Amino acid sequence: MGIVFRQSIKASIITFGGAVLGALVIFLSLQYIPKQQLGYTRTLSNQAVIVAQILLLGLSSTLSVFIHKYNDTDPKKPALVSMILLLPIFLIGFASIIYFASKTLLINLFQPQDIPFISRYFALLPLYTAFFVYQTILEQYLISQMKVAIAVFLREILLRALNVILIFLFGFGLINFDTFIIATVLIYVIPILFLFLLARRIKSFKWSLNFKLFSRTEYKEMIHFAWYHSLLSISITLIGSLDVLMLAPLDKSGLSSVAIYANAVFIMSLLQIPYRAMMPATFPILTQAYEAKDYAKVKDLFSRSSLNILIATILVAILIGCNIQNAVSLMRKGYEAIVPLTIIMMVGRLADIATGMNDQVLSISNYYKINFYLSLGVVVLMVVFNILFIPSFSIYGAAWSTTLALILYNIAKLVIVKKRLNLMPFSSNTWRVLLAGTPPLLAGIFIPYILNPYIDTIIRSIVILILYVAMLIWLKPSDDMRLYIATVRKNKRLF
Repeated sequence: MGIVFRQSIKASIITFGGAVLGALVIFLSLQYIPKQQLGYTRTLSNQAVIVAQILLLGLSSTLSVFIHKYNDTDPKKPALVSMILLLPIFLIGFASIIYFASKTLLINLFQPQDIPFISRYFALLPLYTAFFVYQTILEQYLISQMKVAIAVFLREILLRALNVILIFLFGFGLINFDTFIIATVLIYVIPILFLFLLARRIKSFKWSLNFKLFSRTEYKEMIHFAWYHSLLSISITLIGSLDVLMLAPLDKSGLSSVAIYANAVFIMSLLQIPYRAMMPATFPILTQAYEAKDYAKVKDLFSRSSLNILIATILVAILIGCNIQNAVSLMRKGYEAIVPLTIIMMVGRLADIATGMNDQVLSISNYYKINFYLSLGVVVLMVVFNILFIPSFSIYGAAWSTTLALILYNIAKLVIVKKRLNLMPFSSNTWRVLLAGTPPLLAGIFIPYILNPYIDTIIRSIVILILYVAMLIWLKPSDDMRLYIATVRKNKRLF
């Protein structure tokens, strides 16, 4: 677990830096981009992410798992990589034909005031989708080779830094909105190019069209695996994006409501920093242990990673909850609803993150079909909730729909993982973590407001951090954290 924890720390630092840049992107967007245009940019990116997951057909998951079945000298390895890189070209081309043929139908799904935006930039979605597809595949390949930090850096730091530059150019009138939205899509070429060049340096990343190397049995296994993981990935993506996707057509405010809601969604993405940083570092080793039938190691990795993710997530949740009012006070008027939206969403996201790597362990087990059926059921439930709640309760209806669905989804996964795999993310140490979070939470709530939002946020956050770390050192819930702190003290460096 040592290398996993160190990789997780590196990725967490990079992801946190990306979150700071992401917050800057949001702040600048609110200052310079009108609500309707901002809502459109969020809608376009969500559409691209969802369509990309559909067109990936589980290829990225197949690559990250099946690549460990072959050694570095096996000619099947480059053949697998080549096949995964080629297939999306045909899938994107076929989907684009259907997309453009359905233009009138798709445009008319939106509110009348938003149709000009959807129509004007209609052709951008296939290109945006293609970029997401290849970024995901290349990232998964590098992560499978334990190149986690660089993949995270390109996604979290480089892309957001480029977005900051574009917003400044638009805000100061150096480019118009047409150029801004086109450039927002095209900047993905840069990280994709870097990912490709980095992948080229790895031995197994070679070109081979000798697809006859795989037997019919192997093809059948890959297709079966890819199909269910495709449906699972689509379902999980929809669980995270369906509320934003359905908000523009169902809410009478259209894209303007998306601008408010999407900012609350971004704040919730900060809560996922520990999970997004630690999961890629743990998953390759978890996969290797499962393939080797080392179930003791699987159980150890699962429980320890779940605990470490929870420790960091509780801290982020307290910081967000106690500082959200300060953040909203710095925004323009009209975004006050972000405060209650964030609290509602946080309940669901905490339920999701607290259950650890249930999705990942199910995806590599013989029970991955169950996870798909569960996720599909939750998507259907979310669609029904959104149709019922959004027209009546607007953005709050969307938030409650997602939160209720996430709670039900994770309760079901928790029961299945325990019953079928005898794995449980919770232990006595879980209660120690929750206990450690209580004093800093109370302090963050009851500290009086100090001078202005900036000073208040800094002081409140420092107090929360000191109290939480002190409680963790006292209660000692995680052996990994204890060993890491001891190593830092001994070596006088973070890594």
